[in-house]
Amino acid sequence: MKNSVLRAIALVALAVPGIAAAQESYVNNETYVVDQARYPYIIYPSSYQLNDNYPWLTDTYPFDPYWVYSPAEQDTIVNDEAAITNAQVLFDWSDGSRILDVDQATIPEANQHNVPPVDESVPSGDALPETATVFMKSYNRTEKFGNKLFGAGYQAKASITATTATTATTKKVDAQAEGRVFATAFSFEKDIVRAHAYITGQQGGANTGRAALYVMGSEVWSTPLNYADETSPLDWNTTFFSVKQHFTVGPVPMSASASMSGGAKFTVKWEISPTVARLTLTPNGNSKVTFSAGVDIFVLYVGVEGTLSIVNVGVPAYGELFWPLCQLAWTLDSKLNIGALSGTVALVAQVKFLFFSQSYKVTIAKWPGLTKSLTLLNRNGAQNLGICGS
Repeated sequence: MKNSVLRAIALVALAVPGIAAAQESYVNNETYVVDQARYPYIIYPSSYQLNDNYPWLTDTYPFDPYWVYSPAEQDTIVNDEAAITNAQVLFDWSDGSRILDVDQATIPEANQHNVPPVDESVPSGDALPETATVFMKSYNRTEKFGNKLFGAGYQAKASITATTATTATTKKVDAQAEGRVFATAFSFEKDIVRAHAYITGQQGGANTGRAALYVMGSEVWSTPLNYADETSPLDWNTTFFSVKQHFTVGPVPMSASASMSGGAKFTVKWEISPTVARLTLTPNGNSKVTFSAGVDIFVLYVGVEGTLSIVNVGVPAYGELFWPLCQLAWTLDSKLNIGALSGTVALVAQVKFLFFSQSYKVTIAKWPGLTKSLTLLNRNGAQNLGICGS
């Protein structure tokens, strides 16, 4: 690289879960009621026995836990109940009983995006007067996917600044880059990973820099940037945070827990001298959600089926200043490589009704997968900064 050149390269990739920090847990006290008319939300005493203690929907034969129903009556009840709930009748070969498999609902939030539009600011044209003392170009992009139930997003930032010489100081060049990843589960949106780096070069002055990595808002790693060096690859895997929310699945009040976890890898390479500043920050990451479910009443079964991948993303941001004399050339570039929201997740609850049982399924996530690979920005230009010092 020639003298008086600032080159800042920041590959800011976005990850959702993945670094070593204390896990945070949250509770969303709202209850998602799927079908209020048919299965209203009811708060039961702890350890309440719902098995054989909840009426079926059909009124052909009234529900009575103390009545002995004939085989013909049982057949009629099962068939009528299956018709009302649009259930598939299965057999439990372990005891010969019948199971009504009810695909209760796919909720709207399972596959509908409900987020703000992309927020992006791009560098303006070279309209500075020759007498200007500060030249700055910056890029900033924020994008989200999904909705308040499950979602993800990223922010990529890069900036370059040139400050001309004065009678008190020599000319100075700066570059900064940052990448931020956030994830949403059950209405809780959290910054999961943020990587930041900056470098400063000044003739006759300090030539310094710093790179840092933050997880859930806390710094987990940092290094000063001086002279020239490269870190060994840094690799983290962790659970970022978990959230619990209540749902009604059939007649069962269930608590579902979503745990954000994943990994992130980072390398940093830099070189700084009185006339050269060069930086490469390369993070990339991924995240997924794992689930569990529980109840504090007695039913046959509660559980969660399926898997959900939240995000796997990289957003390289590149900035360069070339300032050999008074003519300054600049470049800003950013690319996107992302896969987000892929998988299906359903909550399941099974309740016994005297001589048969019903298994209810509510699908809370059904995403086909979103992929993008494109150039977000590729701008360059030149600027005459006038008498800009030595």
